[in-house]
Amino acid sequence: MSFLPPLGDASLAAADLALVNSQEKRFRSYLGMSQIGAECSRQLFYSFRQVQRPAFDAATLKRFADGHASELVAVARLGEIEGIELHAVDDAGEQFGFKDLGGHFSGHMDGVILGLLQAPKTWHVLEIKASAKWADLDKAKKKFGDKNALREWNATYYAQAVLYMDYAGLDRHYTVVVSPGAREWTSVRTDADPAHAAVLKAKAERIIFTDTAPDRIGDSTNFKCRWCDFANICHEGDMAERNCRTCMNAEVLREGGWRCAQFGHELDKAAQELGCEHHRFLPSLVPGEQIDAGPWGVKYNMGGSEWVDAGPECVA
Repeated sequence: MSFLPPLGDASLAAADLALVNSQEKRFRSYLGMSQIGAECSRQLFYSFRQVQRPAFDAATLKRFADGHASELVAVARLGEIEGIELHAVDDAGEQFGFKDLGGHFSGHMDGVILGLLQAPKTWHVLEIKASAKWADLDKAKKKFGDKNALREWNATYYAQAVLYMDYAGLDRHYTVVVSPGAREWTSVRTDADPAHAAVLKAKAERIIFTDTAPDRIGDSTNFKCRWCDFANICHEGDMAERNCRTCMNAEVLREGGWRCAQFGHELDKAAQELGCEHHRFLPSLVPGEQIDAGPWGVKYNMGGSEWVDAGPECVA
């Protein structure tokens, strides 16, 4: 990822570079309920299969930090309302979380809240979002009404909301959207949508338990594709990382965990990231046509030339 330093200040540029270099480039081990509403299933498949270790520029890392801090401020301010009962963690002091599909599909909600002045007797799932586009939610409320605004404003946030309501067994969701720094805020209340929650669960199941990357939503000129973190792999022919999740021998177990079909053992997180010398890419992750296979590897036509996937050149 390109690095653009602040204009004319070497110290600020050095601080940004240090921020970039110190980030933890960790894979997410599950398909997130906060992700599943994304339009492109192929993007979600790439994320779940860990095709590319995430790396962010300084501006993005700052947005993450600012968003987290702004959310904490919003929760604290809500908690000051007389009569409000707000729980940001469960009885064990942990964030409220849900797991499904053997733990491969997971999410964590910001909390639950009771005593909202507009609905004082109803428990709501609470979710806080920090967004520079917070004012657009107000526009959506005016145009579509309070209960429909979240779906029209952000389909991914709406998907997250209906899933959390479904898993929590609650009928209402309260989304508070704050500006960066939490100087401005707005909110919407959303009703449960069991039918849409079922559709999202089925979508997650398809993505998790397939070995084939779903279809693209567009070509390399598509605006959404150009801004995707996986555009280099999806459209430019770059190769995925070699780890167990990108290997054709890895099996996603419905009861939870991963298994190596070639050697028969289960794969913990460390083993998945390390991989082995017997790694062979899932064919849909190779930018070519499979034409042969054998003990020696898998042969592909790469648009005029041939390439044999015989595994990594060396093992860490």
